[in-house]
Amino acid sequence: MSAQNLRVGLIGLGNMGLAVATNLQKHRAANGLSPISVNNRTMSKCAPVVELGAVARDTPGSVAANSDIVFLSLVNDAAVKDIVTQILDSLKNDASTERLIIADTTTVHPTTTQWVLDEISRRQSEYTRPVSFAQTPVWGAPPAAKAGMLVFVTSGEAEDVLSQVAVPAFAKVAISCGADQVKAARFKILGNFMIASIIESLGEAMAVAEETGIGRELYFEFIKQVFPIPPVMGYAQKMVAENGEASKTQVGFNVPGGMKDVGYAIDIAKEAGMRLPVAELAYEHLQWVKDNGSENWDWSSLAYALRKEHQK
Repeated sequence: MSAQNLRVGLIGLGNMGLAVATNLQKHRAANGLSPISVNNRTMSKCAPVVELGAVARDTPGSVAANSDIVFLSLVNDAAVKDIVTQILDSLKNDASTERLIIADTTTVHPTTTQWVLDEISRRQSEYTRPVSFAQTPVWGAPPAAKAGMLVFVTSGEAEDVLSQVAVPAFAKVAISCGADQVKAARFKILGNFMIASIIESLGEAMAVAEETGIGRELYFEFIKQVFPIPPVMGYAQKMVAENGEASKTQVGFNVPGGMKDVGYAIDIAKEAGMRLPVAELAYEHLQWVKDNGSENWDWSSLAYALRKEHQK
């Protein structure tokens, strides 16, 4: 497969998906490549990318029929299973013999990745069109996605082609997990655990700084000088701005999403016969926010939970 000649589609236009689709379409238009196909459950969300030259398709199957690579950017495991099922169902009527690569950027449980692999294997004999799957998660908050600076993880048999499509269109770098797609799912979850650990540590430190008279603002000066790393700075800023409650309004990744990913990290540690105590704490504090605040807040609101919990 030549990356230059591939038709590309994307399903799922949430915050991340829209940013990825926008950058993909801009890059392809600038390089004289074919426009991407897009689909979303709410089709009106396709409009901003269509204005750039993308083609809206009314079903996931239609995206697949007009693509060699279909990226998925979905909300959770159930959505991935649903869209993959719709694509596979549609292939019964697709007489093409060109390979289709389904590349999932969603953060999913490793068992979901295995389910997709098993489902494709079980149904492949029904199609004339060969189907490959790649777990291709990304790291980066929405601002990084908009800037085309995501970290892209590749897996499966088409890693080189996927890297060429993603970098530099919407990612700054690609990290290879080799042929093992399930490993790529675990890799993403453990990476998200590290981000959750940073948020948990920041939340604890900010709460103690406030209680001991140091103050969140002064502690943030330490962060700026010693840990001037975008994710650390971004979450620390949310814990300081708006009197420490910016996590209620500056939402990049909400509480249920955080609980999902932290819960998955706890799961994969258990599978290895280990524990992630920091993840368990973070999950507990996110649960507190869900029960006492709002699940629509950013997951950095666990710092708010720590402060309120102390004030009881």
